[in-house]
Amino acid sequence: MSYQQLEKTFYRLAQLDHASAMLGWDQQVMMPPKGNDARGRAMAELSVIATEILQQDSLSDLFDAAEDDKLSLETWQQGNLREMTRAWKTAVAVPGELIEAEVMATNECQHAWRSYRSSNNWLDFQPLLEKVFDLSREKAQALNTALADEQGYQNDYDALLDLFDPGTRLAKVDTFFNQLKTVLPDLQNRIMARQQRLSAPLLPSQPVPRLTQLALSRDIMSVLGFDFEAGRLDETLHPFSGGVSDDSRITSRIDENNVLESIMATIHETGHSRYETGLNRDWRFKPVGHSMGMSIHESQSLFFEMQMARSKAFVDAIQPMVSKHLGTDPAFNAENLHSIYTQVQPSLIRVNADEVTYPLHVILRYEIERDVILGRTTVADIPERWDEAMLKYLGLDTRGNYQDGPMQDIHWPSGAIGYFPSYTLGAMNAAQLHHAVVQAIPHAADLVGRLELEPIFNWLAVNIWQKGCLLSTDELMREATGEALQAHYFIDHLRSRYL
Repeated sequence: MSYQQLEKTFYRLAQLDHASAMLGWDQQVMMPPKGNDARGRAMAELSVIATEILQQDSLSDLFDAAEDDKLSLETWQQGNLREMTRAWKTAVAVPGELIEAEVMATNECQHAWRSYRSSNNWLDFQPLLEKVFDLSREKAQALNTALADEQGYQNDYDALLDLFDPGTRLAKVDTFFNQLKTVLPDLQNRIMARQQRLSAPLLPSQPVPRLTQLALSRDIMSVLGFDFEAGRLDETLHPFSGGVSDDSRITSRIDENNVLESIMATIHETGHSRYETGLNRDWRFKPVGHSMGMSIHESQSLFFEMQMARSKAFVDAIQPMVSKHLGTDPAFNAENLHSIYTQVQPSLIRVNADEVTYPLHVILRYEIERDVILGRTTVADIPERWDEAMLKYLGLDTRGNYQDGPMQDIHWPSGAIGYFPSYTLGAMNAAQLHHAVVQAIPHAADLVGRLELEPIFNWLAVNIWQKGCLLSTDELMREATGEALQAHYFIDHLRSRYL
């Protein structure tokens, strides 16, 4: 009985999450600017209501009783109890007024970010970002104080990592990232030297109208199995995948002078969407039915974008579709498109980066946000830290260029501090999963070349999507690939594709 009562409570919370997800999507896509203050208050109130539900005194007795009866539950129910307990303890650890303050601060900061970024105005943006970091640090300290012994946190930043990617810790991230920092610079130089001996790819000669780009994106999404009766594509400043499993909302950034970016952004977000919509329907509205942490989520989007869509087989296969929408510009022939999509060149913008230099963008951000949370540096120091790291890792000068520097991402303004490592951990997971797919389906490349993708999607559904949160990230990867995450699959993938 106690377990069933907890399920009812979390069903209510799922409906609040649904409402919040849709309000958040509308805020980024459709909401007029003057609606931001009221929207922020509404979303803060939803967060407070959810926190108050989880902080009810009566839940403690229910969790104790459910834990005593755990052995009578089915395996998936035991996993669901574990995830409900995790959510409850996390909510109890953070005061409701702090949750409300954080939602209000991030709402103000990310709204201001849109205009301040376009005007390169770090001076006025900085105090808003300082407030977000201060509140994130306060939340991290509360979580670490309450849960360190149980969760094995070694520092406050571990607590933030754990919110986005359960089980990930600073020590693990440092180990993997130090491996990449050792290998990637030399690998990048070798690849660039090789590519310099080849003809430079052609770039599109004319702008591509936004409606044309959206039409092409929708055709590619259909090939990737996106269900337009259960989701939609829209435009926004920073691409994201949102909504809920039964109503998927994905967005892409449309630049008439950069159709190639919008194609890959759409494919990336479609990967996120296919994961969410492929979750176990029997576990809807239950925490065990949620997607796994963000390193697994990013592995799905990067499997779609990097492992599959940037392969020669996929580019060759979609070329007729590209020609149908974009015409006969030589830049859009398959050979040239593949050259563009596998061109390795340091760039200022993370979302435009190739898969060889992309991890260095992530490592830069990780090291800065980690040090701000741990008190080793300040928000005021971020531009200088950014400039130094860009020069060190990518050989680029960003001094005075805030909009293409520390203001380029929405993550910090929105309070997603601790998220960035998931991108590169996700790329590593994606490479390891792709290796497992090829072992299980030796003709996978031929299937991609014919756009007969269902066997690949079915493998992902069985091994990743349907598992939800039943297993930890390490357990999930072991079951799917035979071992926990290893860096060499990603490095081997880069060497194979580029050298």
